[in-house]
Amino acid sequence: MLPEDETPDPNTPTNAATSDVGRQTFRAAAWGFVAAAGKRVFTLVGLMLLARVLEPHEFGVIGFAMLYLTMVEVVGDLGTGEALVYWPERRDDATQVTFLVNVAAGIFWSLTSLLVAPLVAGFFHEPNGAIVLRVLSVTTLIKFLGNTHDALAKKDLRFRSRTGPELALTAIKSAVALVLAYLGFGAWSLVWGHIAGIAAWTILLWFIIPWRPSLRVPTDLLAPMLRYGRGILAVELLAAFMFYVDVVGVGRYLGVTALALYQMASRIPDSSIMVLIWVAASALFPAFAKLHAEGADIQRAYLVATRCMAAMTLPACLGLAFLARPVILVFFGSHWAAAAPILSILSIYVGFRGLDEVGNVLKATGRVQTLVWLTVAKAIALVPAILISARISAPAVAAALAIVYGAGTLVTTVIAARVIHVPIGAIALAYARSAEAAAAMSLALYGWMRVCGRFDELVQLAGGLLIGAAVYLVALRLTDPEIFEWLRNVLRSKRSAASDALAATQS
Repeated sequence: MLPEDETPDPNTPTNAATSDVGRQTFRAAAWGFVAAAGKRVFTLVGLMLLARVLEPHEFGVIGFAMLYLTMVEVVGDLGTGEALVYWPERRDDATQVTFLVNVAAGIFWSLTSLLVAPLVAGFFHEPNGAIVLRVLSVTTLIKFLGNTHDALAKKDLRFRSRTGPELALTAIKSAVALVLAYLGFGAWSLVWGHIAGIAAWTILLWFIIPWRPSLRVPTDLLAPMLRYGRGILAVELLAAFMFYVDVVGVGRYLGVTALALYQMASRIPDSSIMVLIWVAASALFPAFAKLHAEGADIQRAYLVATRCMAAMTLPACLGLAFLARPVILVFFGSHWAAAAPILSILSIYVGFRGLDEVGNVLKATGRVQTLVWLTVAKAIALVPAILISARISAPAVAAALAIVYGAGTLVTTVIAARVIHVPIGAIALAYARSAEAAAAMSLALYGWMRVCGRFDELVQLAGGLLIGAAVYLVALRLTDPEIFEWLRNVLRSKRSAASDALAATQS
């Protein structure tokens, strides 16, 4: 309800339909987070159990095949899935085009994978893995049969409907792999688990989303949808390249065992800190865009967002860096100990990613082209760094990644300061408060790890978590007490909203 002294402006584009879209978007975002977080939790738990049974080399055999199949999925449907989400008219015809393209692409890529499997396996110096990739090639067709239904769920903001298939994929994949691993199937347990998970995902989507294909071929929509998808495809290819170039380098030059160690180490920040970063980015972009559209103070919003992200990201990343060894030993076992130094360095890299808010600022202010060029520049710097470091060791690759992204974050922060006219000193101050508290925490953790070397790994981890959290919270209370005041106000507003809602239901 509006306060009594306010009346709605008839020229304001706020109506029941807009409010309904807003509520749908909020619910979609919430269910999207549930699906993303749930998948990561299921994946991490499954990996922890499987790591106790399988050796790193067995993970590596399927690791390179999964990397290849992931790239196929990026380019496979030629961007028609995103085109279907966008397409404003002729819904059934656009859906039919998307389905036909996906079927054709699924058949093409499955057959192609059968043929190129020896070449892909040879690229990663694992010729025995060709048979693994050939068996897994069937998942491409199965996955593409479900892509259209998944795109329809996105188009209609039915993210709650997508949550079941997404969680089923991970849960069934992990369950089947675990059973077969304990029965002694080795690397093949991961293969059959993946096939079972993808099949469950597609079957559930067909069950939940009622659309069914027909024999019609709307040829007049094919070309325009492919043209739209071409632009989306270029962006996704660039993003995939940036995300997987380090993994390709490790697998190519250091072998599948090093690849398994590297991928296992990357799963931990991906399943914890990166979820936090993803949720924050999902909220900050529309918030910045709204402020920019209204001509409001985006400078203060950017500084507040930077300050809050630093307060959350810095302790999480530095804490994980110091506690990497006990984390690996407790959750994955001693035969994965070589992943600990990789995890330590990757935690620093994730920290730099979490502190980089320029993408949200540039998108919100309409400077998408600047963002594209910054991404291209980062990719150009990353290639030689990975090629050189991958000939040394997996930790060296992680270090190269951290250095490139650290330098990139510094450059993009300076650019963001110019775009929204914020003094660089103000941005540095927004980081400084949390950095001081995180430095105090780091000293405490360094001392703890020096004195507890003879303790059990579980004691090291539990003690480190308690000491690190206590020192950081006390230090942050001293350096930035306003953060706690903001949190208190947020909690009060939530309690007030809950009380108002309860009173409304009882009236």
